[in-house]
Amino acid sequence: MRLRERFEIIRPLEELESALVRGALENPSLVSAHEEAVLRTALSLARLYKVNQAGRDLGVGAALTPFREELSRRLTPVLLPKSGKIQRAELLPHLRDLKERTLNTRDSLVQRFKGRLSADAVDHEIRNKSLVLVLGGGGGTAYVYLGVMALLDEYGLSPKLLSGTSMGAILGLFRSRMRRFEQDEVVNIVRTLSWRRLFRAVSTENKYGVPAALRLFLRSGIGRWFGVDTRGGEALTLAQLPIKTLITVSGIRTGKLPHPLEFYERLTAASPKRLLNPLVLPQWIAALWEFATHPEILTRITLGADEGTESFDAVDAAGFSSALPGIIHYDVLRADPRMHSMLGDMFASRHIFRLVDGGLVDNVPSKAAWRAVHKGEIGTRNAFIFALNGFATKLSTPLWIPLQRIAELNVARSRPWAHLTHDFKRTLNALSVVPRVDELLDAIQWGRAQVAPQLPFITRMLAPLPRLG
Repeated sequence: MRLRERFEIIRPLEELESALVRGALENPSLVSAHEEAVLRTALSLARLYKVNQAGRDLGVGAALTPFREELSRRLTPVLLPKSGKIQRAELLPHLRDLKERTLNTRDSLVQRFKGRLSADAVDHEIRNKSLVLVLGGGGGTAYVYLGVMALLDEYGLSPKLLSGTSMGAILGLFRSRMRRFEQDEVVNIVRTLSWRRLFRAVSTENKYGVPAALRLFLRSGIGRWFGVDTRGGEALTLAQLPIKTLITVSGIRTGKLPHPLEFYERLTAASPKRLLNPLVLPQWIAALWEFATHPEILTRITLGADEGTESFDAVDAAGFSSALPGIIHYDVLRADPRMHSMLGDMFASRHIFRLVDGGLVDNVPSKAAWRAVHKGEIGTRNAFIFALNGFATKLSTPLWIPLQRIAELNVARSRPWAHLTHDFKRTLNALSVVPRVDELLDAIQWGRAQVAPQLPFITRMLAPLPRLG
């Protein structure tokens, strides 16, 4: 079965669970803890279609079809009522027999696959939900994500998978290199950065990226924390990061670039600050609009998930994902036979000409995260996908509204694939990609404060369900 078809079957059941949890938070007398566990376990079992048993996936979805259809028919009108408010009186008739029905269905499933499927494997899959964190792009607006990472860590919630774009990809690397989030360490890393260290207004050869006003030297900026230039060490690949990490980039299809390469190099001259010039900004936005509104120009590439990209250099992946046409150029020009071979094969097999910012195709890559989960990349299909969108449209930053609307064209397509998407209202400026320490600490605090109201829902969704019997 195609993943899209699987999504259309699973998603309504996930929405029922979310509605139940939100209803229970709003009205503590709606269900007892045991009743909630019965309902959520039933919904989790109904969603099951593959179980990882001893490192191998076993397909069980067809065997659960009658149970899934019955549960959906019974619970949808109750948990998603037209009135918008769940009534305990309408839940009670279903609660009376649901525990027994769920346990019998689980036992029948184990018996049907006797010798290949254990009750423990089924219980582990339906009772435990993993956190997946999606980090959107948007330059300096993304620094609020660090506050969210710190807050989640304080609640004992560590992501099993990270999916990022542009600045979200860079911050995702900071998080993925450590099992536990260390805010002070990340602040110290950012403290070492400077415009001069990261960006240079130099005209260089371009091989895989699109030339722009500034060349991004990301490896010299953050490379030391990822094995670059360490004595006797090798740079970390995406596959070697402690937390599974996906990074979205945009591939320009061969022959589809709207203008000559020189056009993008000269678009903002030698400084992105020229974007503030009312004569320059409309030209730049028009150039990006061409990419955003002509899907035949670009193709989405998910480094770390697409075949042949698992061993992509981690810093290079984030660099290409941040290469905004006209502003930032990233490239691999160093002597690195492995990366040149990988890029050459990618360009040939995908018929692409250059790589640019992933935000042009998927600024908040929730769908990529969902696909990875349901392909078995993290060992479970039971996950809660939490997406962070720092570049959401804000009336308080009118200068960026045209660009935010461009981003929202693809963000809107990704929203259904996340279980919760948070649009930040207060962030640093998009141009604050190298913030002062006080600005960074402000952004961290804003991130914490804006997501804190969602923590009761997130923690309840991720808490392991008790064993029914």
